[in-house]
Order: sequence, then structure tokens, then C-alpha cells
Amino acid sequence: MARTSNSRKSFIDSSIKLARQLGFHGLDLGWQYPESATDMTNLEVPLGFLLAALFALSKREISGELLMVGLFRVLVIQFITDTLLNEWRTAINKEVRNSNNAALLFTATVSCSPYQNDFSYPIQSVAKNLDWINLMAYEFYGPNWSPSQTNSHAQLFDPVHQGISGSDGINQWIQAGVPARKLVLGIPFYGFAWRLVNSNIHGLRAPALGKSNVSSDNDGSMTYDKISDFIVQNRATTVYNATIVGDYCYSGSSWISYDDTQSVKNKVNYVKSGGLQGYFAWHIAADQNWVLSHAASQEADQGTQGGGMHKRKPLNRLIIILIPVGAILILILLVFTIWLIRRRKVLKFQVELGRKPRNKMGSKSKSRKGGDNNNLQVFSFNEMKEATNNFSFDNKLGQGGYGPVYKGKLRNGQEIAVKRLSETSTQGLEEFENEVILTAKLQHINLVKVVGFCIEREEKMLIYEYMPNKSLDYYIYDQGRRLLLNWEKRVQVIEGIIQGLLYLQEYSRLTIIHRDLKASNIILDTHMKPKISDFGMARIFKKDEVEANTSRVAGTVGYIPPEYAEQGIYSTKSDVFSFGVLLLQIISGKKNTCLHGPDENLNLLEYAFETCKDGTCFE
Repeated sequence: MARTSNSRKSFIDSSIKLARQLGFHGLDLGWQYPESATDMTNLEVPLGFLLAALFALSKREISGELLMVGLFRVLVIQFITDTLLNEWRTAINKEVRNSNNAALLFTATVSCSPYQNDFSYPIQSVAKNLDWINLMAYEFYGPNWSPSQTNSHAQLFDPVHQGISGSDGINQWIQAGVPARKLVLGIPFYGFAWRLVNSNIHGLRAPALGKSNVSSDNDGSMTYDKISDFIVQNRATTVYNATIVGDYCYSGSSWISYDDTQSVKNKVNYVKSGGLQGYFAWHIAADQNWVLSHAASQEADQGTQGGGMHKRKPLNRLIIILIPVGAILILILLVFTIWLIRRRKVLKFQVELGRKPRNKMGSKSKSRKGGDNNNLQVFSFNEMKEATNNFSFDNKLGQGGYGPVYKGKLRNGQEIAVKRLSETSTQGLEEFENEVILTAKLQHINLVKVVGFCIEREEKMLIYEYMPNKSLDYYIYDQGRRLLLNWEKRVQVIEGIIQGLLYLQEYSRLTIIHRDLKASNIILDTHMKPKISDFGMARIFKKDEVEANTSRVAGTVGYIPPEYAEQGIYSTKSDVFSFGVLLLQIISGKKNTCLHGPDENLNLLEYAFETCKDGTCFE
């Protein structure tokens, strides 16, 4: 078919025509399992997914659901493959020019790595002609082809440096010449089940004997809904591994690798941070109650920093031509007004901190000695860019609701943590000012120290002292890492948090209500001593004030007291309530976002109350 021009044209035209008839948004080539150099230059196209053309070529009738009816192989040499992709792209572009339709997307689903043994994909042609490629970043390991030990079949990172992970594949495609904006990360809504040699040895890479009988499929695969049922029915232990970004569970001799909500969120966050085009899920029918889809959507909605699936809309040329010049002038005036207002707020903020505005960008950081600001330093954007290695992903410590946090190192050798507010952050200039001014005035051993800030080039960054041991939630929810917090250390953590709260409420010159006290906002220093962080939502009380009311409830669900959530009333008691929840979590190691109890229908507070009533609270 591909050797002659007429055959290629018929095939391409048929695919475009049938895609339009069926209302598809584009064409996707299934090219993920090449087994030889010949296969790599062939196009292995699955019938029934997005590529409708093969139905027309095989002269099959289309009725009811589209079904997978087989694979259609076309034997072509390298230049024919390039010719086919080039002509396909040309035909798609031509069809758009001759119609009012949005352009069909032209993509391919490929293996996670561009290199397979001694051969590779036609990378230049792929980068040139396809809108993006869908990377099959899963099935790295399975009980049929890796039977002797358990492993994560869809790990994002590879701690043993064998080059088998989603991030390794992405880096290989980028280094080969495909831009990050043309890469889409695959996230599996299924996993693989191994049979353990010894049920007492059940970690990652534990000895195994191939496929577990809990899987009914020959390859040992299990969909997410089946895995969820297995966990509930067998009371399986679940483990999230932050190092690889992957989950596994085990019960008896069965061990299952899969992705749960936290893995999905972190993968979506990786997509955003790396400027990739987006992500796709396979297979979505297994997503029980849309749990994984909601997790991905919520993480994506927190704001993208690059890439992102772009929507294609047809341009109405007539409207563009007829846009009045006056509307453009009004728009320019509006933008200038907004900039002026914002600039005045920034200048006011600088004056409030006792700092004169700088005329030159990139000058050395200065500190204001004396007063309430305790040597708070003002950093330039270039200094922060240099300190964080241009905000590289390797330096990223985490991602909060307000934006990413990066590890940095100043020229004097001081290690810092840089909280960089994203453009879509819900924390505006007011909250930013609030956090800078408050944390500059508050000085206590159990409060995170702010080193300085940066408000240059429309950026808002807070610079903290660096805490090497991360946040409290990194330890108490993980079965392995929680062992580092023995009871003596947990009591030390609890006492430190209490001392910090006492200072905020009783001993500082101002009465401060944090309003977002939770495990992720408790940072541990080198000696595992706690420090309260993130004062963006904090509020100041006068010494004689008892409570206040707000129309906008701030904080995190699960830590907020009822009177605050329902009526907007907050006081010093609000932080005490949050501390009570945090205390239960430190003791039990349980999340307040999960359901507990025999019927798994109780949140953490309800579960604690029931065990207290039953006299079984030591459980």
C-alpha cells in the first residue's frame, strides 16, 4: 500500500474522511510494540481505537460499538515511512484549509524509550509530522517477563539506575530531539500481580515466583477496580513509594504493583513541571468511581507551568479583521492600569518592609538591619535562578497549592528553600505580604525562619531556611519511614509543635492564628525537631480579641473545626482543634482523608471517638 503514491493517497484520504464522519478529534497510530528494525519502519496500526481509516480499507461495516478487529501491518522501508507521515501531515493541513473544521490531531502511541535494542524510531520524522506522541510509560516489569522478583511496572523514577522508568524514557526522547511539548505521559489504571516466595518478605524487588493466582489474566495484569476490591476484601497493606512514585499492596503471598491517587497526582505534577504536552490514562473503564481521574484533574487544575493539552478552535478570520482599533487601545489602557495598580502595591509592600525600590535589576541582595524585620534579605530574580539551577526539576522539593518549592544554595554556601508562587496560585499579593511580614516578625525555635523574599519580574518568592528532613507527613504515613520516628522522637515532635503554638498564641507580641496547621506544614530540621511553616493564611488578633468571622474559609479539609467550616468563625481554638487532629495522626500514623473502622466508613476523628467509647483506643 505504502510503496505507490496512489495507494498512500487513498489510505490517507480514507482515514481523514472516516474520522470526520465518526466525529473523532484525530488519528492515533499504535506503534508501541516494535520487535525488530523492520517493525520499527513499519506502521503497526490497531483497528478500532482512533484510526478509523482501516475500517474503510478492510471494507468492514461499522455498526454499534467500534471493536478491535486486529492489526494491519504494512511493510515499508525507512524512507517510505517518512513519506507516509509527511504526506499524511500535508493532507491534514490541506483538509483544514478547505473546510471550517478544526485540524485533526495526528499522534502516535509509542514505547517509552525511542531505542529498542539495536534500532530506534524515525525520530526526526516523528518530531516533524506528529502533534505529539503518547509514551507508554508502563509495563516495564511484569510477572511473565520479570518473574523472579516484584517490581513497579510504571515507576516514574528508577532508584537503581537501570534506565527503566517514565522519566528515563522522557529524557531519552528529549535528548534525541523531540521537544518536551510534544510528549504525553501514559498513566496506567491497572497493575500486575506477583506471587511472593515468602509472605514475610514483601517489599519492592522481593523474591517472587511469577504470576499470582489473584489475577485471572494470563499476563498477571489486574485493573484498578479489581485491585481496589482485592485490597478491601483481603485487608491488604498498601504502600506508596515516593522514591519511584508508585504504589504496591500485599496480602498473603499476593503482591500487586499499581498506581493509586498519590502516584497519579505526582505524575501529573511532573508533567506540568517538565513542560510536557499532557498525560493520558489507560484504561479508564477500570477507574472505580472515577477516583484516579478526579485525583489527576484536581492536580491539573492547580495550574500548569508549561505544555498542557491545548484546545484547537477554528479562527474566525472575519472577526479578526473587523476588530476595532478602539478596542485594542482600550485593552492596552486596561493592561497598563492593572500593571500600575500592581506596581503601586509592590512599592507599598517594599516601603512597609523598610526597603527602597531598586532601580537596577539583578543587584546584590541587601538586608535591613534593626526594626522588626530581623535582617530580612531582598533577593533578585537572577540570584534565585542561579541558586536553584534555573528552578530545575532535580532541585524541586515539593508542590503545594500555591506553587512549587525548590532547594537552593546561595553564593555564600547557605542552603535555602525557595517557595515560588505560580501565576495561577490562589495566594495573591495580600497573602504573600501577610506571610512575609508575619514570619519576619516572629522568631522562635519551632517556627520556620524566613531568610528573605523576591518580588521582581512579576515573581513572588519566599526564601526559607532549608530543612533537610522534609515535612512530617513524609514520615508518619509511610510504613518504612515512620520507623525513623520512635516514640521518643514523636513526643519531641508533639512538644515542639505545642511550643510553637504557645508562642503564637501567648508569648509573641501579636496573637497569631495559623489557620492551616497540618502535617505537611510541620517541617523537621536535622535533629528531627519540628518547625511550623506556611503563614499565608495566618491572621493577627489583638490581645483582647476572642474570635472573628470571615466569609472566605481558609485551611485544609479534615483539620478545620466545625464552627469555622459552617459559620466562618475562627479563634485561637481553631488551631487547637487542628493540633488535636495532628496529634491523632502522629500517634496512629493514619490519614484523616481515608476511611477507617471495620466497615471503612469513618473518618479519623469518628474512628478515634468510636474506639474511645468502646474502650479500644489503644488500637
